[in-house]
This record gives sequence, C-alpha cells and structure tokens, in this order.
Amino acid sequence: MPEFIQWRSNLKEALQEAKKSHLPVALEIFMEGCPACGRLARETHPDPAVVAALNKRFIPVRLEARDHLDLAEQYQVTATPTILLFSSNGEEKHRFDGFQPAENYVKELNKGVKTISDRLGNKIKENYANIVGDK
Repeated sequence: MPEFIQWRSNLKEALQEAKKSHLPVALEIFMEGCPACGRLARETHPDPAVVAALNKRFIPVRLEARDHLDLAEQYQVTATPTILLFSSNGEEKHRFDGFQPAENYVKELNKGVKTISDRLGNKIKENYANIVGDK
C-alpha cells in the first residue's frame, strides 16, 4: 500500500502542532493549473523519500495560492510552487521554488532542517539529529 504525504490545510493549526511536536513546518504554496505545480504533485510528491521526509521530519501544509492570497503576500511568494520551511516557533528559515525532482526536493528539505537545527538548543538539536540520522 503506497504512502502519501499527510498534508494539512491550515497553516495556523500546523504551527500550533509544530510548537507541541518541536517539528518544523513545510508550507507548499501552489496554484491549480500551474504546470510546474502539477508536475511536482505527479512526479515528486509520490516519491517514497519525499513522503518519508515530509511525514517524519515536518508538519507538511499545502495551500492553493489564490485561496490564500494573504499568506502569499505576507511571505512574498512570487512564483509557484514555493516551499517555505519554518522552525517550530514559526520563523521562516529556508525556501525554494519551482519544480524539483525528488532528489533535489529532499536535499532542499535537508538544508532547511540543518538551518533550523543550527539555531536550536541542544535538546531539540539532538531530536533533529535522531530523526535525520546525523548522530
């Protein structure tokens, strides 16, 4: 049975969940009809490494830009898809955009985790190290 990304559809609730779990948030802003967004959803999202990375290491959120213009403006999203990575306290720490093949997508997620973990206290750093296997 294939696994799927456990996307949330509410950023505010995801940020609350992140505070409790000490996991970062991965927010993907996309547009229906956007060729790069469709390709990302078809080719990259089903990849087992992407599914595992998002479900185990992040609180994943996926929002349609036109339904969330306030967030697109707030975070200065100028292209879709845009993926924003937030620390568990809601600070944006990394972003990337456009179509990414699975390997690159996971690399970008790893960059975000490293950026976030470099700024966290030792206890949370150890938690991230255990999750990503960097001991």
